[in-house]
Amino acid sequence: MSPDCLKPRGLREAKKAQTRSALADAALHHVAREGYEATTVEAIARTAGVSVRTFHNYFPGKAAVLGHLSTDLIIEFHELLHAQPDSLSCTDALRDAWIEMMDRHREDIAELSALVDAIETNPDLRRHLRESHPEVGARNVDEIARRLGVDPAVSVVPHVIVEISFTLAVTVIRMQATTEFSGRTNRDLLREAFTALPMLVANPTDPAVATAAADPTADPLHTD
Repeated sequence: MSPDCLKPRGLREAKKAQTRSALADAALHHVAREGYEATTVEAIARTAGVSVRTFHNYFPGKAAVLGHLSTDLIIEFHELLHAQPDSLSCTDALRDAWIEMMDRHREDIAELSALVDAIETNPDLRRHLRESHPEVGARNVDEIARRLGVDPAVSVVPHVIVEISFTLAVTVIRMQATTEFSGRTNRDLLREAFTALPMLVANPTDPAVATAAADPTADPLHTD
C-alpha cells in the first residue's frame, strides 16, 4: 500500500498538485535552457526530484507537461480579463489584463519566451494543446464576445481580437528578452504595442496616431 493512501484526501491532492507544479517548472527550466527537442523526460523528472515512473503517473510525455503549464497560464489570464470593468473597451480590457499578467510574471520573461517558441515550433505540442484542452482557449473568446454582445459561434470578430492581443503580448515577451528592449518595462512596452491597433485604421494625420507614433509613452486608447 502506498504511504499516500494513508493520508487524508486533502493532503494527497495537495501533494499531487505540488508534484505536478514541480514537473511543470522543471520542464520549463530545461526548455528555456536546452530547447524543446533536447529536453527529456528523464531530465525533467530528475530536476523535479521524482522518478521517471512518477513522471508518467502525472503526464504521458513532455508535451503534456508544457500543455498543463500553458493551460494554467491561459486560465490565469482569463481570470484577469474577466475581472476588468465592463466600462472598459475590449482593447483597454485586454491591454490592462496583459499588463497585470506580465507584472505577475516579470521574473520569468525568458522562460515565457521559451514556452511560446516551443508551442509555435512544435506541431505535437500545439496538437496536444488543441486536442487536450479545447475549452480553455475558448474562454477568452467567450469573454470578448460577451463584452461585444456578439455570438462567438457566428462572428469571427472575438476570435480575431483574442488572437491579435495574444500576438501583441508575445511580441512584447520576446522583445523584453532582447538586449535592445530589456531596459524598458513590460507595462511600457505593452502600452505602446496596443497603440498599434488604432494605427491600422486611423488616418495618418489623426493627432492621436501622430502622438502615439512620436511618443511611445502616450496612451491614446485609455478611457478614464
